[in-house]
Amino acid sequence: PIVHFPHSVISVARYRQWRIEEGQPIQWLYDLVVSFFSHSQGGGAGCKAFLEGRTLMSYLTRWDYTHFHVLAYLASYWSPGDAVFRWMTQPSAPRSDPLRHIRLNGWGDEACAMVDKAVAAHPRNRFLPAMMGIILYNTGSVIRWLDARSRGKAAKSFLAAPGSAVARGATVAMLYLYLGRILRGGKMRNKVLVTLCWLEILLEVIEDAWGFDAFSALGGPLQRILAAFRQRASLGGGCGGKATAAGPAPAICAAAEGEAPKKVAGSFCDGTF
Repeated sequence: PIVHFPHSVISVARYRQWRIEEGQPIQWLYDLVVSFFSHSQGGGAGCKAFLEGRTLMSYLTRWDYTHFHVLAYLASYWSPGDAVFRWMTQPSAPRSDPLRHIRLNGWGDEACAMVDKAVAAHPRNRFLPAMMGIILYNTGSVIRWLDARSRGKAAKSFLAAPGSAVARGATVAMLYLYLGRILRGGKMRNKVLVTLCWLEILLEVIEDAWGFDAFSALGGPLQRILAAFRQRASLGGGCGGKATAAGPAPAICAAAEGEAPKKVAGSFCDGTF
């Protein structure tokens, strides 16, 4: 409860702020249900649904999930003077916001827990831990993508336009897998778990303070290096997309020529949620 309820309140407040930015009215039942998956518990439910072969909606049967979420919804939408929402969305220095630190710690801890579940359920699948990290950090963006598409907006999912949230989720999961479970037979698991959680908090505080995304900043140069290597080594059908008889189109190999990758209009996969 110490972590779960503050996380739920922050998440619902961010959902409400997102709906305001999208120019959408308050729709109490829609907001109550969609906010659960888009900003609050979607990542954890998505990972467990993937592992257990269940649907996302089935996780509304969990009493702790639903009770905390309903209370968080009431706090974010029905507090006297709208005090909770105004407090949660006011600009403040990241390092002075303890509730945000609790929320970030929950993300790191849940990513490690999902890796443990994946390894226990499917020990021979070497790619599954990375998949768990990606699903955890991107399920909410899929719900927001569905919301945008239902309103006729042009948007792409994280599968079509992978962003920093994909890199962040995979990195956290694989670091924990190697350092916490493989290195020295997993004897350092608890120490690695705590260290990774604190490092993720520190990184996001620095990102907020200086206004940058570490994984996006690293992704651009890495993409250009890989695209240039692929082109020079004649691997595959060019740099992606459709190739002509004379070779891949210049626009397709923009990354190999050193041009910055274009941001996808309307994409929710920029790691801000």
